[in-house]
Amino acid sequence: MSTKEQIVTSAIELFSQRGFDGVSIREIATLADVHFSSIRQHFGDKEDLYKACISKHGECRLLSAQRFLSTKPASSEDMRLRLGYAIEDVFRIHNENPFLTKLILLEVESTNPHADEILKKTMLAMTQTFAAFFKECQDNKYLDSNLNPLFITQSLMGVIHHFIRTEHIRGRLLAHKTLKDKETKELMVQNIITLFLGNK
Repeated sequence: MSTKEQIVTSAIELFSQRGFDGVSIREIATLADVHFSSIRQHFGDKEDLYKACISKHGECRLLSAQRFLSTKPASSEDMRLRLGYAIEDVFRIHNENPFLTKLILLEVESTNPHADEILKKTMLAMTQTFAAFFKECQDNKYLDSNLNPLFITQSLMGVIHHFIRTEHIRGRLLAHKTLKDKETKELMVQNIITLFLGNK
């Protein structure tokens, strides 16, 4: 792992636990095992580093949505398959770095945001990609046209993020396996698709 990657990984972990204001550059440097001047050299100030962390997740989510949802669905089955792949990929991104998911949710819910411009370029663009996909599905009569595509998207994201946010409490209280378990993840994806698209 490069010095830059070490810094970002450490910053994501600390920011996700204590927020922007609760973390110092020196603490990030200590966790990354680098001199604090390396952070300034690679990123500038703390806010620039924070934005780089947010951007990392937002770009992953945007590219994922574009990969699976940018082209028109060829059939209702194609719609279900591609939406399933897109949902599964959100879980994959989370499983690869749960601190990153926690950080983006913390920033989205913040009353003192530091990265709105990054969110507009990435997470908002990702949301628009989903909404455009749902609109295409409605235009092709694969999906009920009574609901606003943006509402469907926001509701879908709410459900996905709820299950990501609560996976540890479900594990403690209900003995559920985490989303890293293949069968659990596949069942979750299928349940979410059925919730939003109904049975085949």
